[in-house]
Amino acid sequence: MDFPGARKGLRVLIWLVILTCALLPPSDFAQAAEVPPITRDLRTDAAAAAKQHQPLLLFFSLAGCPYCERVRREYLGPMSQDADAAKRVSIRELPIESSLTGFDGAPRSAREIAALYNVTLFPTVVLVDAHGTKIAEPLVGFSSPDFYGGLLDGRIDTANEKIKQN
Repeated sequence: MDFPGARKGLRVLIWLVILTCALLPPSDFAQAAEVPPITRDLRTDAAAAAKQHQPLLLFFSLAGCPYCERVRREYLGPMSQDADAAKRVSIRELPIESSLTGFDGAPRSAREIAALYNVTLFPTVVLVDAHGTKIAEPLVGFSSPDFYGGLLDGRIDTANEKIKQN
C-alpha cells in the first residue's frame, strides 16, 4: 500500500537524521581511542614519564597534514591506548599552532619547542628524557607504512635503553 506523501516524509526524516549526526560532537570515548593526548604542560608530562622510568614521545603535528593524520590514527593513537605500549613510552602530541608550558615551566609556543629540536617537517616524533634532552634520533616524515611501525619501535627501544642507563 502506498500512502501519499510517505516517500517525501521518509526523505525528510532521513535528512534530519543525517544532519543531526553531522552536528553532534564526537564522543569522548571514540575520540580518545583514535588520538594521542595533546600536551598542555611539558614539565608535568616529563615528570610523569620519569616517574614511570619512561621516555616522553613528542609528536609534532600540523593541522591539515594528511601524513600527520595517518601517524596519529594508525600508530600513535592506538599506542596511546595500548597497555603494553603505555609501559614503554608516554606519548604526547604538540600541534604546531598550540601554546603550552615548556620544560622550564614558562609559557611557550609549540613552534618554540619545535625549534629546540630542529623540527621543520611534519609529522616528526622526538623522544626526550625528563629534562627535555633528546635521547633518540627523531623520526621525520612518513614515507612508508610498511616500515614506519618498525622505525617507531626502534626509536622507542633506543630511548628506553638511554633511560635505563641513567
